[in-house]
Amino acid sequence: MKRFFSFMVLLACQQSVFATSCDNLQSLNWLVGNWQAEDENYKTTESWQAVSANTFEGHGQTESIAKNKIVSSETLRLVMMSGEVFFWAKVANNELPVAFKLTECTALSATFENRNHDFPQTLSYQLQDQNLLTVLVAGEQGKNFSIHYSRVEMQN
Repeated sequence: MKRFFSFMVLLACQQSVFATSCDNLQSLNWLVGNWQAEDENYKTTESWQAVSANTFEGHGQTESIAKNKIVSSETLRLVMMSGEVFFWAKVANNELPVAFKLTECTALSATFENRNHDFPQTLSYQLQDQNLLTVLVAGEQGKNFSIHYSRVEMQN
């Protein structure tokens, strides 16, 4: 029993080391930069910059390599509102941006949710190391996909 109790105390301490406050954007500074994922068909990019203590601005796009054409583009924003962090995505098919609330975060991850949106409902960002970022885009009934980004230098 003592071993079990000691293990539980150790586990709780370990989790508190990795937990971080979800009530400010500074805890998400690891997201700032330029990210790119590429396979044989598409190149997907996502870029973030901190414009103030309360706002990060971003842009995402997917380009068809074969057609040399952008097939999707979105304007992204992280904002502090009423003491909470929100992820806003403005896509071509929606007149208004879609808001996702930050519901979980650690020093290396952030999960945003909007259960009222059709798809996606969850966006989970996980920094694998300083130069690798995985984003899980998920909806209902197991509908999901992952994007595996690498950090890249800004291209002019």
